[in-house]
Amino acid sequence: MKLLKFIFFLLPMISFSQEFNISGTVAAKAILSNEDENPFWFHTNTNYAVGVLTNLSATGELTASLTFSSFKVKGGAAIYGRDGVEDAVQRRDLFIQFENSWLFATVGAKKQKEVLDGLSATNQNFLWSGNARPLPGILLEANNPIKISNTFGIDWGIAHYDLNDNRFVDAVHVHYKRLALITNFNENHKLTAQLQHYAQWGGTSPVYGDLKDGFKDFINVFFAHNSEELGIEDETINKVGNHLGSYLLNYEFKNSWGNFSFYHEHPFEDGSGTRLANFPDGVWGIYFKPQNQKIISSILYEYIDTSDQSGISVGSGFDGYFGNNIYRSGWTYEENIIGAPFILFDKNIEITDTTTAFISNRSKTHHFGVMGEFGNFQWKLKTTVTKYLGTYRKPFSPEWNYWYNYGSLSYKHEKLGTFTVMAGADFSNIAKALIGGGIEYSYKF
Repeated sequence: MKLLKFIFFLLPMISFSQEFNISGTVAAKAILSNEDENPFWFHTNTNYAVGVLTNLSATGELTASLTFSSFKVKGGAAIYGRDGVEDAVQRRDLFIQFENSWLFATVGAKKQKEVLDGLSATNQNFLWSGNARPLPGILLEANNPIKISNTFGIDWGIAHYDLNDNRFVDAVHVHYKRLALITNFNENHKLTAQLQHYAQWGGTSPVYGDLKDGFKDFINVFFAHNSEELGIEDETINKVGNHLGSYLLNYEFKNSWGNFSFYHEHPFEDGSGTRLANFPDGVWGIYFKPQNQKIISSILYEYIDTSDQSGISVGSGFDGYFGNNIYRSGWTYEENIIGAPFILFDKNIEITDTTTAFISNRSKTHHFGVMGEFGNFQWKLKTTVTKYLGTYRKPFSPEWNYWYNYGSLSYKHEKLGTFTVMAGADFSNIAKALIGGGIEYSYKF
């Protein structure tokens, strides 16, 4: 009866809408390797659709939208099942969205949009690369940049998320906001300067009990004010919560050769990082999409450095990316790193008030990706050379050197769907070579 009432309520909306659309995707993947684990790029940045030990994975996605004269409403869900993880069946997406000319609002959990053709090692976001499942929450953001003049525009976003996984501090909130100035010099030259800020706050600690999560505390988190958080004797006055942020500069231009993008994203977690004392840490990248795409459709190179961390001096050094003394599970969700995947988190280490699972947050990475098309075929290659240094307090000796390789070839049939074969090979100075292969099928309707 309730379902009939809902349909009865929905019918007038459909009848007065300009357009009603429904679409979906089903996909399945099978993986084999010479070891228990999969090659790095088989599972990294897959939104946890594939785990490190996964051999079989399947995903089902369904979205529906109603378009009116001045706004659009969309809802969707995506579920996947896979072996080799603690919870075999989980949601990826479960959301509803509202969109008009200036606002884009999302309630629930939704996968982030893939950029740079999926070639980037961080999806051009050092703090949220797509390595973990989407977080549930509420996101309000600009649908289109607010136009100040013919040259300048403003992009913005603000969100509240909840970390509802099993972690050291339970029921932690995540505050997010971004602000960007977009400068269009002309139709061929564009510069984006963006600041984004995340903060973990609130929750219940097994050591300190309930942490501050009132409205006044949210204001302190929003503006990163100094304040007591634990309420214990001799507590050092600091920012409430665990704060992470980044500056992004992205210069895009077009010429007769094609489209270029040069970008640098600089991370910070305290005052030293905000004043660039941890320079040159961050992502340095170049992306090129040629005008003639007969064979190669896009190329990308990134250098990712997290080794400086403002040095080892007392005070504001030891930035220790993604970790925190109070929120000891750090910048993870379901024990998966949320941001750049070259921070190592050991799931086998039990986290206590004196231990951490972050075994390496200092690394130097060279990453290269290229893709292309010919006929109904599409191919993609990635190769990544990473040097893991450990942490300042516990450096690796010897350093861990890894070389991650990935390749795929897809055939898209107009009616039957897309068939993909993939291969991966990882080499290291501390572990055996890891060789794997897989097949994937997906169908959109």
